[in-house]
Amino acid sequence: MKKIVLVCSLILMASTSFAQSKPKDMKTLRDSIFTVMKLSTANRQKMRDLIAENGKTQKAIKDDPALFYDQRQEKLEAWKKEITTKEKAILTPEQFQIWRDFAKSLNKPKS
Repeated sequence: MKKIVLVCSLILMASTSFAQSKPKDMKTLRDSIFTVMKLSTANRQKMRDLIAENGKTQKAIKDDPALFYDQRQEKLEAWKKEITTKEKAILTPEQFQIWRDFAKSLNKPKS
């Protein structure tokens, strides 16, 4: 009986030690990509503000009861173009490409 308990406890310890690590939260991921992009402190703050503005505006568009589905989609597309323009104003072309690649990697389905 003691051997069974010992084996079970060893299996439990091994499984917990080899368990996957907790995924990073979005703020940590974003800040790590900002480090890779070598953004200045001012540009980091501009990007954080832009990300916050983007979230609020997209939510407002999606929650607007006065808009039909097609109108929402048109407004969202126009907003995405405006955000892209603002991102390009803050970032260099190389930084912008890194930022886009990062966004695409987040949207890929996990396999």
